[in-house]
Amino acid sequence: MIQRPVKSLLLDGSESSNGYTISEVLIVLIFWSILLVSIVPLHHRTFQHIQSSHFMSQLKDDVLLTQQLTMQDHIYYMLLFRPNTNEYILYDQKNKTTIFQRSFPDNWRMQLLTLEATVRFNENGVVTKPGTMKIHTPYTIFKIVFPFGASRLAIEEL
Repeated sequence: MIQRPVKSLLLDGSESSNGYTISEVLIVLIFWSILLVSIVPLHHRTFQHIQSSHFMSQLKDDVLLTQQLTMQDHIYYMLLFRPNTNEYILYDQKNKTTIFQRSFPDNWRMQLLTLEATVRFNENGVVTKPGTMKIHTPYTIFKIVFPFGASRLAIEEL
């Protein structure tokens, strides 16, 4: 009597074949497809959220810098918002130099409501012409208010 090795027998007693059946491969591929389809949009939305919070934080810091430079150096520093090029610039009008220029992400849009394109502070750190603007992102809208008084700005997510 010839005895077969244990490795080559399946539970039903037939010989094993190398590889997977087409149904096993399809089940695994469908599982991975569903997993990827559900994870990738979450990753993109998380990236957009981190990008927007980072950009709003940077905008707050830039407004603070403008206010501090105006109070400590001279009153000719200004933030120039340019909706047509989707950017803002910190400009020193006295020395006629651009301190920095920041662009909004490509799919963002800036809308000046009551805010003028030029934001200035007086020597006490008060916004000279208060106003409101909106920033439209793919997933949300931010309302930015430059209020009366010594506060810099308020950012509200709509």
